[in-house]
Amino acid sequence: MSSRRQSPKILKKSDNAPLTRADLQYDLLTSLFSDTNEVFTDPFPSQIDARPARSRVTFRNLYVNAIMNSPKASKLLKDKMSDTPVFATHFAMLSLLTNVGRINTTMSFFPEMKTTIRTYHPVPALQKTSGSLQDAPRLKSILKAVVYDRDNPKIATTLRDCRSRIETGISPPTHIANLIFILANETVSVSKLHFSGEVDFLDLFTSIHLSSDSRARAFLWLVYNYYEAAFQSSEHPESDPAGGSNINPFSDPSRPGERPLLHQLTDAEAALENVDPDDEKEISEKLIAQRMQLLASQSPKDHSKGGKSIIKDDESVISIESAIKTKGKRRSAAATGKNKNVTINGSEGDQPTPSRFADVQYRPSPYQSTPLQTRQPRLIAAPIHRYSPYARPHQRHWVNVARTRSGPPRTLLEHAWHVVARSDPLADSEDEMEDEHCRNDYVQRLNIVCRLRGKSPTPEPE
Repeated sequence: MSSRRQSPKILKKSDNAPLTRADLQYDLLTSLFSDTNEVFTDPFPSQIDARPARSRVTFRNLYVNAIMNSPKASKLLKDKMSDTPVFATHFAMLSLLTNVGRINTTMSFFPEMKTTIRTYHPVPALQKTSGSLQDAPRLKSILKAVVYDRDNPKIATTLRDCRSRIETGISPPTHIANLIFILANETVSVSKLHFSGEVDFLDLFTSIHLSSDSRARAFLWLVYNYYEAAFQSSEHPESDPAGGSNINPFSDPSRPGERPLLHQLTDAEAALENVDPDDEKEISEKLIAQRMQLLASQSPKDHSKGGKSIIKDDESVISIESAIKTKGKRRSAAATGKNKNVTINGSEGDQPTPSRFADVQYRPSPYQSTPLQTRQPRLIAAPIHRYSPYARPHQRHWVNVARTRSGPPRTLLEHAWHVVARSDPLADSEDEMEDEHCRNDYVQRLNIVCRLRGKSPTPEPE
């Protein structure tokens, strides 16, 4: 039975819930980033130790240097990674979890985050330095933005592409972050080809009863197999892209070229891995208290902005609500007319409105709606009326006024746009006022129906 059904693939946590070592599989990440085998070809000049391009490096240096060569990585981030190797390792660990799809893209990891579309999560095991771990969408964008010259004119998107490039002498076939994206996307085929369908590629990063060291070695074996021109045994000839004698250094020592064995753990042995020390629990509590204090210290003006972030550096997150308000301010500034008595959520004040909606009121919907809809006012024309062929006595004055103010005749399309922009779809049609444009619209529609019907709408006498 596949362990895919036994453990979730994506971390899901409530707001302010910390990511523990078990959530991160910290022992697995430590084994990966502490491996000392310099067997991976780095296609970029090293920003870590000034090595030239195509030098042989460890997996840790390969992955960290790929992040530092991303155009989306800010200068602040690069300087921090260069100055603090521990932070660089921790940042790369969290990026790797995002790379394989383990981290939910709604997660944020810095306490100053105030946007409502993300959830904050302290990561005490990776936050022992002063650097910012940012948030999952930014981590993913950094990895996606890495540019490898051999990916032109087309980037590799499948494992078949990687193997075919190695066959033509292109090694590495793509950059390391893209290769891991590919492995995560083809987890089913990787499971069938290399793990006999018992373990998925993503299961290597979840809490299962397999030792962290053996899972880390299996991951490095997979990466080397599709990143370098590695030799495979005759058991899987289709995975021998080059047919050479470059044996995978992470293979089983007793079976050269074969995948290393995965060691099963008992419940007692599994309980000894990924244990949170007391100091990390204190760090987690301190970060949560810091975040709650920041939220409590927000002024009413900050709350009214819908959670707009006020972080000064370029690692901040801009919320959707603040982007909407910025666009609204630009449109309001460009408008020529202003409505002095605008009703917004029951309050009145001087608010600018676009010139084409100068005679429109903003009123909240009386019906239940989603939280996002309740923050956005509805456009309702004033007065709220539609055409009715039977005008009531108290409406005759309105009819006469509307007729005297009627402008040039409208086409069907112009009138349809006018109705959509200036009428309330929930209003009773019997209560709407009549004007000449409505009459003309109904006459034109009636003429069209008559032509299609082939005779007058009046019934013939019996």
